[in-house]
Formats: sequence, C-alpha cells, structure tokens
Amino acid sequence: MTITRRHTQISAEAALDGIYVLRTSVPASDLASAAVINAYKNLANVERDFRSLKTDDLDLRPIHHRLEDRVRAHVLICMLAAYLTWHLRHALAPLTFTDENPPTRDNPVAPAQRSPKPPPKQPAKPPPTPNCPPTVTKDCSPT
Repeated sequence: MTITRRHTQISAEAALDGIYVLRTSVPASDLASAAVINAYKNLANVERDFRSLKTDDLDLRPIHHRLEDRVRAHVLICMLAAYLTWHLRHALAPLTFTDENPPTRDNPVAPAQRSPKPPPKQPAKPPPTPNCPPTVTKDCSPT
C-alpha cells in the first residue's frame, strides 16, 4: 500500500481556506452585501446574550414545563431578561470600557482596526503627599 498526496487538490483547497459564503433570501436590491455581512457578524451579540441567559448572569436553567401557558410564560421571562440585559449594557456603556463610537468600516470583510485610545482618566483625589504615611500623625502635620 502506498500513500501519495494529491498536491493539486491540496493547493486548490488551501486557496479557499478562510473563505465562507453567506446566502440570504433577501434580494440584492433590498440589502447590500456589506449589510448582509454586518448582520451576520451581529449574530455574535445575540449568541452572547442567549449564553448569558443560560449560564453566566441570569442562570436560567432548562425548566421542564408541561402546560403551554407555563412554557409561554417562561419564554416571555427569558426574553424580558435578555431585553433588560441589553438595555442595561447600553445604559451603562459610558461607565464601562465599552467603545461608544466604534469606527465604521467601508468594507466589513477587511480586518478590524483598533479604535483610538481614550483620554486618561482624571484622578478622583490628589496623590498622597510624599514622605507621609497614609495616616496623619504629629510628625507629618504641617508646622
């Protein structure tokens, strides 16, 4: 038994590495290619929210309901929790390190560029006086 590599087939497949196809039922006249790619990339945010619902933040485990009204109520509570999480994330964005103005890209397929550095934060209180411990004693008090 001999094993040989099919170099032409390997190089043809290597040329397609990293390329994926997005297919949609929306006509190209209604939705541009860049909008399709951006919508696909925004799915990561939706998946993050559902993961948050199930595990991290809200810890909503699978609950087995037998009555249809209870299933609907459970789904409603999950969706309200997801909306609340989304709303809080946007409302608290100025207090967190969320990029409030992400740079817009002409080509959504191009590699992402880092946003500019934020200005340094101002200290909340003045730095401690040199040669003085944090507690004031008679030795450090001004004379």
